Amino acid sequence: MQAFGIGRGPAGWFASVAPITIAAVSLPISLFLSRYSLKKTFAVGAFLQGAGLLTPIADSYGLIMVTRILFAIGTAVTVPVASAILAGWFSSRKLPLINGVMMSFINMGNALAFVATVPIATVLSWQAPITIYGAFAITCATAWVIFGKDQKRKQTLSAETIGGPEIIDNRPDLGFKQVLKQRSTIMLALAVMGSWALGNAFGSWLPNYYHEVFHMPLEKASSILAITTVGGTIACIAGGILPMRFGRRKPFVILSGALVGVAAMSAVLFNNPVIIFISVAMFGIVGNIQNPTLFTIPMELPNMSIRSGMIVIAVMQCGGNLGNFAGPLIVGYIADLTGSYIPGFLISAILSLSLLAAGILLPETGPKGKASFLKNQPAR
Repeated sequence: MQAFGIGRGPAGWFASVAPITIAAVSLPISLFLSRYSLKKTFAVGAFLQGAGLLTPIADSYGLIMVTRILFAIGTAVTVPVASAILAGWFSSRKLPLINGVMMSFINMGNALAFVATVPIATVLSWQAPITIYGAFAITCATAWVIFGKDQKRKQTLSAETIGGPEIIDNRPDLGFKQVLKQRSTIMLALAVMGSWALGNAFGSWLPNYYHEVFHMPLEKASSILAITTVGGTIACIAGGILPMRFGRRKPFVILSGALVGVAAMSAVLFNNPVIIFISVAMFGIVGNIQNPTLFTIPMELPNMSIRSGMIVIAVMQCGGNLGNFAGPLIVGYIADLTGSYIPGFLISAILSLSLLAAGILLPETGPKGKASFLKNQPAR
């Protein structure tokens, strides 16, 4: 904001241009994902995620936005492809745990960023953190090219998964329009739309809010958000283990949808260190415990193959990143108009109730749900 002389509203685009790009390109990209090697496709997306490395030569806010757009296109590619690669390697029973492990690493990366960004920017420059994170992404992309692999495996519903005899899974590859017409696809997109709107609004503006309203040092205010990622890391692991143990997915989506908005608002309404720390930690936990489930369900839907599930995740990216796009802008522009962050935070919290509604309406796809589905299938 200081470097380019811009206000809160325009600055919100730094957080919002990536999700709106992902929302715009996820569906077109999903049409081509099934035609190429998953390993090669993932590599292309991973290298694009390192676009922040170009920040030092971007001498205008517009060019900074270009690097964010390239990063976003890379993310639109890697997220559904990563889910498909994992579904090819691991059984349905283990998939929530694997997704939980993957998302715990995402949270650890976020935690490191919340702690390290302000000190790096203070000592070096505001471009330095973005450049360093871009270089790390390029390094990881190179490692994937050397060591990564995809694997095609025969999809089965094993005795381990459903508690009965092994049954061949002949789920069909649905067309793009067929996937879009599925109620589960719409519900999943709405689930992440509301919850991601709140998460991105919270992550983008909470440090500024604590700095301006509660008069915290900016470095401390930013570091507090690391608590959400620590809680989120623990929640992702738990959100992978518990659905695997209980054989159900829906309760974790419903729990998160009911509590995430409450935790967010309690973190901004009370200028009390104890309440802030507890609320931020709870926000991290209830805002992440459902994530392994949400990215597992598309691969378990009884009427869709793994490739079709990849399209569902692309649709989720579209819906979720529309929420990501809207969240920071809602808070930023309303704060410019009213002088208060609270109305924007409240609107974002209300939007997160879409997660609760979706959790109630989605089908149960866990092992117990599969057993019930197979039991009702006609004999062959």
